[in-house]
Amino acid sequence: MINFSFALINPWGKRWENVWCRVYNTPFKNKFLELEFIKDTTVVSIAFHLSTRQSHGGLSMELGLLGYSVNFNFYDNRHWNYDEGRYFEYGEE
Repeated sequence: MINFSFALINPWGKRWENVWCRVYNTPFKNKFLELEFIKDTTVVSIAFHLSTRQSHGGLSMELGLLGYSVNFNFYDNRHWNYDEGRYFEYGEE
């Protein structure tokens, strides 16, 4: 897993609103793409997360500036079976 994030947030702000969010299918089985636009208390933020071999693993990126953030997620919709080192099969959980 790789994580990098930096955020400077207005501690007195109280706003949070999901302005726009869409989830898209991809040509890859069990993989989805999510785009999101949020109003929040961010002054500036940047984040990058890459994970594998865990539930909903994938790539996530965020950029935020002056109260608005854009999020991008490319993820797997399955849950990870830690005992067997593989994803659960549909209906197996």
